[in-house]
Amino acid sequence: MLLVLLLASILPELVLTLADQGVVGPPYLRLLAYQLGAFQPDLLTGQGLQVYAAQPVVMFLSYSVIHTGLLHLAGNMAALLYLGRLTLERRSGRGLWGLYLVATTGAAVMFTLVGPPHATMVGASGALFGLLGAWAVDSGLLSPKGPMAAPRPLIQFLNLLACAGALILFDIAGRVLLGTPVAWQAHTGGFLSGALFALILPHDRRPARAPTSD
Repeated sequence: MLLVLLLASILPELVLTLADQGVVGPPYLRLLAYQLGAFQPDLLTGQGLQVYAAQPVVMFLSYSVIHTGLLHLAGNMAALLYLGRLTLERRSGRGLWGLYLVATTGAAVMFTLVGPPHATMVGASGALFGLLGAWAVDSGLLSPKGPMAAPRPLIQFLNLLACAGALILFDIAGRVLLGTPVAWQAHTGGFLSGALFALILPHDRRPARAPTSD
């Protein structure tokens, strides 16, 4: 399940990068991908250029598999590998998929509500912040002595803060390429959606712990 999520973002970016270099497809393929798959809130109000009938619905998910370049992709995929494995320690593959889709959609909704006007958004970072939000709930971070609490919660929390910082830095690097601001609204919406998902659908796995001896 995690591999499918990784490939869903990696393969499109590889094709777009090759097109940028003139190896495959037309040189404007990346711009076409943005036009067809990027999240554009203007399409919801009739102010944007709608290319196909289902675009205002499809874009709530399609934007997450499009990135601004290899650097943007690398940062997000490294975070997905790390956070995805953490999630699978407590949830099934189906649970990971459900969480990822909910966070992706929640990030887009928040971007629509409080994002800048006439903006465009791409990238998986909103969904990744959703995995962070779910972990904050699943790990028992607010009650670290509970029976489902993560081992060494403070260390894991610091690791995830570092992961969040890295995500933001890679997002900044990707946004610089487009000349657009960082989509903090999507990060916030993804985090809140992931946390809400975890609250409504609690996990049922205890984290693995190292064996102890008498």
